[in-house]
Amino acid sequence: MLKVINDEQAIRRHRLQFMRGLKRFADEVIPVELGHPGASSRAKVFWSERLGIWFFPTKIAGHRYWNAFGVGRPEKGSRISITCEINFPMSGIDLRTGGAFAEDGAGRVFVVHRGKLGGGRKGIGKGLFEDHYRGVWEVMDDGGEETTVALIGALNSPRFARQVAQFVRKIARIKETAAARSAQTELRLDELSFREDLVGELCPDQERNTGSECDHGLIVRDLSEALRGQDLRTGNDGCRDLLVMNRKDRIRAVFQILTEMSAAGIHAGAMQLLLNGLSLLGDPLLILALPRAPVEALREKLKRLNIDFLVYGWEEDRAVFPDLASCLLRIIS
Repeated sequence: MLKVINDEQAIRRHRLQFMRGLKRFADEVIPVELGHPGASSRAKVFWSERLGIWFFPTKIAGHRYWNAFGVGRPEKGSRISITCEINFPMSGIDLRTGGAFAEDGAGRVFVVHRGKLGGGRKGIGKGLFEDHYRGVWEVMDDGGEETTVALIGALNSPRFARQVAQFVRKIARIKETAAARSAQTELRLDELSFREDLVGELCPDQERNTGSECDHGLIVRDLSEALRGQDLRTGNDGCRDLLVMNRKDRIRAVFQILTEMSAAGIHAGAMQLLLNGLSLLGDPLLILALPRAPVEALREKLKRLNIDFLVYGWEEDRAVFPDLASCLLRIIS
């Protein structure tokens, strides 16, 4: 279980690290009119081309650290709306504040969110978040109360800024579909596309390595981009991490991404692949993406189940797939 951090000095220190991790990706500062429900104010937001988000940090004296985020590059002087806020109390515990810093038993610090969403529209709030947000969930000791929170990212991870950007994009997607209430997850081949908001769990799962699990969505996204770079269509539907269509518009591969290498985790991933492949026509390839090659005994088990594996690594903050070419030969066929 995580434990919320309420010490004033620790919060200040982590907040500075939070902002440094984002600002190093900033390309420019853009003056805008920042929209609030019923009002707006002038602000200079940081824009990151690589992350695809803008952010505006400030401090509300004696109250909280306020951090607003949005997607897409704003035009100079334009009025922009806030996609989400990741705010922190200046000290202590404030259950009205969505964001918080939390620590696990190993001393790792995470940025978490309680699910409080603003927006000034009916239906935009914590209920929407709990019903539709897919990601990494954890239980947190919230000052004596157990609160289920969404993990945004691991503060010390070299991929932290991408984890934050992923969270912001997911919230943007949730808000976009809130009015229609039509979160379609049934697979339709004519609408196959990669949806970042469908990656992750809808509710807390069994015990796992929370830190590595924060990378799961990034790996799926990077694999999708690598495959699209080979002129292949990719998509997901909330059950399968990634589907790949060949150039004949047939689903040729289903990927399941794992972030840790326990035998139980690999068995569970293999079972999920088998079950998710049953409803697909054409006997697609079933592929586990793993952080390293499994031991020989597990390799033999996977082989008997007709499950392949693909090893990934990291170059700076991006997942790379050195042996992807061998998979491509079978997918394209």
